[in-house]
Amino acid sequence: MLMLKMAVIGDKETCLPFRGVGVEGIVCEKTEEVKKILRQRFEEGYGVIFIAESLAAECLEMIEELTEKRSMPIITIIPDFLKKSPGITESRLKNWLRRAVGIDISKMRD
Repeated sequence: MLMLKMAVIGDKETCLPFRGVGVEGIVCEKTEEVKKILRQRFEEGYGVIFIAESLAAECLEMIEELTEKRSMPIITIIPDFLKKSPGITESRLKNWLRRAVGIDISKMRD
């Protein structure tokens, strides 16, 4: 059975619950540090990388670049545990749905 390595990049509060279920938690705060860690985990063959929204905001271009090259790792932006969400996750999800369906279904009403 293939076991994929998983990591979460975020603040202490965001990483803690993931560590509790065996996911590698990487606490960091600086954009350059986040970019370095993302590149390392990408090259090491991780299967899934979760990244806190507040950190991903400064790395979106790099995330897009990495995910265009290969299907793995899956890089998923998650809301920060304590910080207010800047809405990146919601915006990206709406964009993916719009591309998949062809219309913005979030604006549809009953």
